Amino acid sequence: MKKVEFYYDLVSPFSYLAQTQIDRVRDETGAEISWRPMLLGAVHKLSGNSAPITVPAKGRYSFKDIHRWAAHYGASLQFPEAFPFKTITTMRAAVFCEERGKLEEFTREAFKMYWEDGNSPDGLEADESGHVSEVARRIGMEPEEVLEGASEQRVKDKLKNETERAVERGVFGAPAFFVGDEMFWGNDRLHFVEGALAGKA
Repeated sequence: MKKVEFYYDLVSPFSYLAQTQIDRVRDETGAEISWRPMLLGAVHKLSGNSAPITVPAKGRYSFKDIHRWAAHYGASLQFPEAFPFKTITTMRAAVFCEERGKLEEFTREAFKMYWEDGNSPDGLEADESGHVSEVARRIGMEPEEVLEGASEQRVKDKLKNETERAVERGVFGAPAFFVGDEMFWGNDRLHFVEGALAGKA
């Protein structure tokens, strides 16, 4: 079966936008979507990249562009007041939920809470436990189990290793997609992803 690997961090608005379109890509191409949690801050550090917000002009442009893409897709978007926000515990929780067969559900509900409800952790020093607990409840999991799972060393190590592996493969930002060994970066490259699935890239 054809497969698309989707690398993302929940702090990334363009990753949120991409996931609003991933079902369409799946349905139109018959491809399997493989969700790949990673830590965007670590990706930036390891790859020598930096977030758009660190360059004022680029940050202002990106903010407008995010809203343009949301309108283009017809996607709901409520940009959270606290941005960027911390996601390390949440991404570890995603890895734990993957072990329970709940990664996609957890990811979609967290994206909805952050980017449709505008309810994100309050900045880079915030405690994420309340948000993780709420997402867990929404998908029918026990909040304490998810929080405890996210704190386990093997889960921390797995997310760290997956992030490092992403960078080794060439990832420098989010979202990033792989079709085989070919990488496509950005929600605006989904048409190239579809082309690769059709053997046209």
